[in-house]
Amino acid sequence: MTVSWLPVIWIDILGSIAVLGLAGFCVTHSLRLLKKKENQTFYQYLFLLSLSFVFFAVSRSFGHLVKQGLIFYNQEHIWKLISPFSGSINTATFIVIFSFGIYFHRSRKIHKELEQHKNHLAGMVAERTRKLTETNLQLNKEVTGHVRTTQKLTKTINEFSAVMDAIDYGVLFMDDQLKAQMTNRAFREMWGMPEDFVRARPSFRELMQFNRNNNIYDVPTETFDQYVDERENEVRQGAIPPMEIERRDGKIIQYQCVVLPDSWRMLTYFDITELKKTQNKLAQSQKMEAIGLMAGGVAHDLNNILSGVVSYPDLLLMQLPKNSDMQKPLEVIKESGQRAAEVVADLLTVAQGIAGSREVRSLNNLVYEYLNSPEGTKMLSMYPDVQIRTDLIENLFNISCSPVHIKKCLMNLLTNAAEAISGSGTILIETRNQYVDKPVAENQFMEIGEYAVIRIADTGQGIDRDDINHIFEPFYTKKIMGRSGTGLGLAIVWNTMQDHGGAVTVCSDARGTAFELYFPITRKNLSRRQGSVNLTELQGQGEFILVVDDEEKQRKIASEMLSVLGYQVEMVGSGEEAVKFVRNHPMDLIILDMIMDPGINGRRTFEQILAVQPQQKAIITSGFSENEEVKKALQLGVSNFIRKPYTMEQIGKAVKKALL
Repeated sequence: MTVSWLPVIWIDILGSIAVLGLAGFCVTHSLRLLKKKENQTFYQYLFLLSLSFVFFAVSRSFGHLVKQGLIFYNQEHIWKLISPFSGSINTATFIVIFSFGIYFHRSRKIHKELEQHKNHLAGMVAERTRKLTETNLQLNKEVTGHVRTTQKLTKTINEFSAVMDAIDYGVLFMDDQLKAQMTNRAFREMWGMPEDFVRARPSFRELMQFNRNNNIYDVPTETFDQYVDERENEVRQGAIPPMEIERRDGKIIQYQCVVLPDSWRMLTYFDITELKKTQNKLAQSQKMEAIGLMAGGVAHDLNNILSGVVSYPDLLLMQLPKNSDMQKPLEVIKESGQRAAEVVADLLTVAQGIAGSREVRSLNNLVYEYLNSPEGTKMLSMYPDVQIRTDLIENLFNISCSPVHIKKCLMNLLTNAAEAISGSGTILIETRNQYVDKPVAENQFMEIGEYAVIRIADTGQGIDRDDINHIFEPFYTKKIMGRSGTGLGLAIVWNTMQDHGGAVTVCSDARGTAFELYFPITRKNLSRRQGSVNLTELQGQGEFILVVDDEEKQRKIASEMLSVLGYQVEMVGSGEEAVKFVRNHPMDLIILDMIMDPGINGRRTFEQILAVQPQQKAIITSGFSENEEVKKALQLGVSNFIRKPYTMEQIGKAVKKALL
C-alpha cells in the first residue's frame, strides 16, 4: 500500500525535532549539573550520554529524511540497498560519537590535569624562585659582608703596613716554620733586600744566606751552616734578649726576638751605630771632664805655688844693680817658673777652659809667627832631615781665637810629626776654606757653617790602629814621660778645638799621618797687635788698690808688685771683709780672687760691693781658667780677668786698663 509522502516526512521531521529537543534538554540539564558538581564522575558521564543522544537523534533524523527522499523520487531500490545498513550506520555513528565524546572528555580531563600540574609546577617554580631569590639575597648579603670584611682587612693590612713602614727600625714577622711573613721598609733597607725576595716568604736560613752573600756576616764557609743552626735554634727556643751585631761595613745592629701567639716570631732590628757614637762621645766628654776637673784642681794649687817663682824674680831684678852675679840665676828661676806655668796652662786647657782673651787672627799669620819664633826655630833645628813645606791660600777667612793656644797646637802637632819621621821626610802645612754641612769628626760636635781649615801631614810611619782611638786622651803617650813629652800634647789640641767650637780629625796609614783642624770663621777685621811695654810706662799715681785673696802669700806678692808700680795697697783675706772695708774706705780699684774658701767668691763679693759702691772698678784673678762665674763677673762690670801666676807686666797692664 502506498502511503502519501508528505505526512510521513512531517512525522519524521517532527519526531526528529522532538528527539532533538529532548536531547538538548538532557544536555543542558546535565551541563548545569556538571558545573555545579564538577568533580563528580557521574555527572561527567551523564553529560557525555546526553551529548551522544543528541548526535544519535540527529543521525536518526537524517536517516529518515534520506529514506523519505529516496521514496519520493522513486528510488526505493537504493533505499532497499542501504536500509539493511542504516541501523548499523546509526549504531556506528553512536559509537563513533560516543568514542569522540569520551576522547574529548578524557582530553579535557587530561588538559585540566595538565593545567593543574602546570599550575602546581608554576607554584612550585614560584616558591622555588622565591626561595632562590631569598637565598640569593642572603648570599648577596654574605658576599657583600665578605667583600666589606675583605676590604676592611685589606685596609687594615695596608694601614698596618704603612705604620710598619713608618717605623725607623727593622721588623720581621716569621711563622711557626720560621718563614718570613711580613717585613717593613726599614728592615729591607737595613739588610739591602729587594721586596720581591721577602715577598716570596724566604726561610730564616735563606735570609741569613742572603745577608752573608752581601758580606754582612763575617763567617767562614765551612762554619756558616753551624752558625745558622745555632741562630735558628735560638729563635726556635723562644725570646732572645737584645743582642748586638757589628757588620763588616762598621754599622752596629741591635736585634731581639719575641714569641707571639701561634708560635710566630717578631724580630726587631735597631741601627744603633749613631747611638754608639753618641755614647762614645759622651764617654769621651765625661772622661775629659773628669780629667779636666782633676787637672783644674791641680793647676789651681800649682799656680798658687808658682806665684812666688814667677812674680818675685821681677821684683828682685828691678832692685839689683847692673852686672850683678844674681841676675843670671834670677832670670833662670824666672824662665823655669814661666815654663812651669806653661805646663799648668796646658793642664787648664785640658780642663776645657782657655785662659786668655780672643783675638781675630789669620791662621796663615799664626803659622808664620810660630815657624819664625824662637820655639819654632829650635824645634826645626832638632830635626835637620825633616823638611817643612807650606801651601797656604791667600783668601783664607779670619778666625776668633786664643793665639797662644793655637800656637801651642801647632807646636804639638809639628813636634809629633817630626818625631814620627824616621830619617828624612816632609811635613806639609796647608790651609783652606770649607763649608761644613755635617760633622767631619765622629767624636765631636760641629755646627753647620764656614770653617778655616789647617792640615798638617807628615810622611812618618803612621799611628797604630789600636792607638788612634786614644791619642786625644790626656797622658796617653808612646813617648818616654818627662823626656820627650808630658802626654798632654794632643789632649791640648782636642780641648782647644772644642773650646773654639771646632773639631780635629786624624787620618793615618803606613804612608803617614794627617791632622785637620776646623775653626769657625769670623768676618771681623784682624785685631791690632800690641808689643811689649816697659815697666816704667805702667807706673801708677798713688791710686788706692784693695787686694782681696784668701792666700796670704798671694796677697803679699800682689801688694809688693803693685807697691813697686807706685800704687797704695790695702789687703783683706775674704770677700766678707772686703765688703765691710769698702763701706768706710772707698778704693780706686779692687783686685778680687775668684775662689776664696770658705766664704763668698769673687763674683758674689763684687755684687755686694756694687750695692755699697755702684761705680766700683775691679779686676778678677784666678788660678783656674775663665769659667761661667768669671763671665758673670765680667758682665757685672769687672774690667778684666788675669790668670795666676801673673808677671809685673801682666798685672801692670790690667791695672792701667781698669783705671782708665
